[in-house]
Amino acid sequence: MLTPLDIHNKEFRRSFRGYNEDEIDDFLDQVVNDYEKLFRENDNLKEQVERLKKENAQYQKLENNLKETLVIAQKTANEVTDTAKENAQNLRENTAKECQNMRRDAEISARQMVEAADHQVKAATVEYCRLVEAKSQFLFQIKAALESELAVLHDAIGRLPRQQAADPHQSQQNEKAKAETGSINSSVNNVNNINNNKTQDAPAAPSAPQTEPPAQKG
Repeated sequence: MLTPLDIHNKEFRRSFRGYNEDEIDDFLDQVVNDYEKLFRENDNLKEQVERLKKENAQYQKLENNLKETLVIAQKTANEVTDTAKENAQNLRENTAKECQNMRRDAEISARQMVEAADHQVKAATVEYCRLVEAKSQFLFQIKAALESELAVLHDAIGRLPRQQAADPHQSQQNEKAKAETGSINSSVNNVNNINNNKTQDAPAAPSAPQTEPPAQKG
């Protein structure tokens, strides 16, 4: 590419009947000036183009960075949203499971408490029946002993002499024997009354077989 200096230094050979040299020099000077001006403007435009290219490259890089940042931000937002949804779902499931476990534990505990209370009631009923039965057997034994003693007294009274007035001491013994007989009869009646009351008040529960009273002495 020609430069203004190339045009200025250009020399033409002389020829017969050539152009006017002064006019050519003036024209070349004008061309050099205009070309130099255009050349400088072209250089300035090239510099501006280069600068604009660099700025455009920077803008392109900034735009790409912004796009990447937006993509990353969108991806992060999606991940956060998905994580939040997953955590919420897990929380709901865990809460539901905990509620079911608590309800099941409460039901088991209540059932165990009811069973324990029922067992205690049954055990208390069995113990009560056992005590009532033991008391009944004890009373039967006392009754049998009293009836045995009463039979002995009746037998002794029957063998006493009939002439009570002739022997005051013997009469006193007879009266004492009768008093003891009445006392024993009263005790036997009391034992019978206690057994009757026990039979009426006893709860409906399985009881051990009663022991029969021993045979009375003849």
